[in-house]
Amino acid sequence: MGLDSSGKSSVIMDIMRALASEVLPAAQPGQTRLRVNRFEVTLVELPGAQRCRSAWRSHYSAADGLLFVLDSSDLARMEEARKALSRVLSHPDVSGKPLLLLANKQDVAAALLPCELIERLALQRLVNENHSPCRIVRFPQPQQAAEDGEAPITSPPLLPVQKVSTNGPGKRKKKVKGMKKKKKKKIKNKIKSQEPVMEQQQEEVSNLYRRAMLALKMRQEQRKQPSAIAP
Repeated sequence: MGLDSSGKSSVIMDIMRALASEVLPAAQPGQTRLRVNRFEVTLVELPGAQRCRSAWRSHYSAADGLLFVLDSSDLARMEEARKALSRVLSHPDVSGKPLLLLANKQDVAAALLPCELIERLALQRLVNENHSPCRIVRFPQPQQAAEDGEAPITSPPLLPVQKVSTNGPGKRKKKVKGMKKKKKKKIKNKIKSQEPVMEQQQEEVSNLYRRAMLALKMRQEQRKQPSAIAP
C-alpha cells in the first residue's frame, strides 16, 4: 500500500522477476502469490488514490504484515503520506502487526534518508501508540552498496517503547476504579505476550524482501555477462 505514484506496482514486479520460479497462480486479481522457503506469501496491491484508501481496511484483518511504499523524493506529499500511514496504523485490525516502510526512489537527489523520514512521518510516535514494530528499507540501494552485492540497507527496527510512570514518591497517584485497572492490566499483558510474535513477523517480512532484492541483483548480473558464441 501507499499513495498513488509511489511505485507500488514496480516494487511488486521487481519481486516477481526476482523470484520468477517461485511465483504461484494468483487466486484473485491484484494478488501475487510466492513460495519462499517453507512459506507461501500473498502480496496484495492496494490502489493508492485518495478515493480508494477507505477500502484498505477490508484487508487489514487477514494481513500478517504491511508493506507501505513511500516516494521518499516527493516532499510535497510527505504530510499526506504521514496522515495516510497514521490512519492505517491506528486501525484496531492493524495494531501490533509489523510494518516494512519501503523508502522508494532513493536514487533521486531530493530523496529523504531514513532518519529524516522517521522525523517527517513521526514514526516513533506512531509505533508507540499502535504497538507496531517498523523497519525502513532504502530502495534502490545506494550505488556503492549495489556494486558490492550487499543486501538492501535497512534502518534499525523501531519498536514500541514501554511507558515509564512519572509519579515520584512525593506525588499523589490518581485513583482508578477496580474494573478499569483490571482492564488496563489485561491489555498490557496481552501486548507483552504478543511482542515475540511481532518481532518474528517483522523479521519474516524483512527476510522476504531482502531475498527478493538479492535474487534480482543476481539476475541482473547474469544478463550483463556476454553469452558464449560458437565459432
